[in-house]
Amino acid sequence: LPSYKFFSVFALLVWISFVALCADAQDFRLGVIDTQRVIEGYKKAKEADAELKALEERLKNRLKGLEDEIVVSEERLTKQELFLDDDAVRAARQDIRIKQEEYRQRLENGQQALIEKQKELLEPIIEEVKVLIEEIGKNENYSLILDQRLTVGAYSIPVALYVSPKYDLTERIIKTLNAKYGQPKKK
Repeated sequence: LPSYKFFSVFALLVWISFVALCADAQDFRLGVIDTQRVIEGYKKAKEADAELKALEERLKNRLKGLEDEIVVSEERLTKQELFLDDDAVRAARQDIRIKQEEYRQRLENGQQALIEKQKELLEPIIEEVKVLIEEIGKNENYSLILDQRLTVGAYSIPVALYVSPKYDLTERIIKTLNAKYGQPKKK
């Protein structure tokens, strides 16, 4: 997998070089952004992130009570096991297993709900960023706008190790998004 990533990055850089050489130097405009930084700097995305963190905290708090119940039951069984008959021990262990299964199920459902909420909140933001980048590219005659990172799954690989500030559009995009976000929507 790492060699595939390297090949992909290398092929992209070769293609960019080819396009740059083939294009008339005066007509070729290059822009580079760091979408991760754009998302992190956008007020709307920060609010979405805060909402997700609050939901995650609420899930943890709800599960804490059940987790404490399981721990207390296990401790009680450990202390009393020698004094209980086999049926009582089996019943106590079964009760613990049921609580553990309930905990696992609630955790799974909660995590799935968080993933869905994250998708619900972030997809429109990512689309908004994409539309703004395309708008800037078209309106200002950019030949190519690249992202500084290549993201494959959970991995983020820098594509550009250095970008001259004259090509970096990241701060401009963040400022534009935040300015639009503060304005009332037109109907």
